[in-house]
Amino acid sequence: MEDKNNREQLYGLSSQLMELFVADVFSKHKIDIDEAKQRMTVEQREGLKQTVEQLKTQVDDFLASKAVRKVTDSQEKTDGQAPHPLRDAFLQKKQQKENKKQQE
Repeated sequence: MEDKNNREQLYGLSSQLMELFVADVFSKHKIDIDEAKQRMTVEQREGLKQTVEQLKTQVDDFLASKAVRKVTDSQEKTDGQAPHPLRDAFLQKKQQKENKKQQE
């Protein structure tokens, strides 16, 4: 359910950003939107549709990889922390110092 909400939010966000970008470019070059729509060729419309579909698939892939990452992260948390060489080195040094203190 959360994945679906995230997907809808990303779709909404990407469409808003696209609209803002297009509106900015049109206003910068003083182009009338209705006139531009009339001048668009069928190929240009198809190209835009393909671009939108590609963006949607990229969003889906991103969300899927994020969901997989969440699952693996939660598994690591339940299995324990992943080994960190630097942390291990510090713990070994600390144990060595404690052993020396106990021997004295």
